[in-house]
Amino acid sequence: MEKMCDDCGKRPAVYYMKNVINGVTSQRYLCAECKAKLGFTSSPFAGLGNLFSSFGNPFATMYGVNGAKKTCPTCGYTAEEYLGSGYLGCPDCYETFADLITPSLAKMQRDVKHVGKSPAEFYSPEEKQYNELLRKREEAVANEDYRLAGQINEEMKKLKGGA
Repeated sequence: MEKMCDDCGKRPAVYYMKNVINGVTSQRYLCAECKAKLGFTSSPFAGLGNLFSSFGNPFATMYGVNGAKKTCPTCGYTAEEYLGSGYLGCPDCYETFADLITPSLAKMQRDVKHVGKSPAEFYSPEEKQYNELLRKREEAVANEDYRLAGQINEEMKKLKGGA
């Protein structure tokens, strides 16, 4: 006997989905129309679109100033391919699609600049000082010493304006 669509119950199921969450297994059978209606695609990376959509629409700048779709000059990878898969074609794609990548990173994580440990020669003296002040400010906030955190914040503003 042919399995029918769990959503509409009218058409035969052509799509099977199985989820295991906290040891509880759930199964779902869908016909082609309900599968499309619910937004399921055959791409293994289709979930990335739903993941990114929870952060707003970070890809609003997909089109260039002339309305042409962006394409990497090195590998020919397009903005649509990046948005569909979440992968880039080559190292130059990071620069080509920076206006697509940066806003989504900023929404997903704390900042788009690295503030962790790096080799000593990597940062300029101003950047090293700024990162040290950032670390001290976070420590002051964690210790609930907001007066000290405010002073450090003022130092950071002065340094950032001059750096």
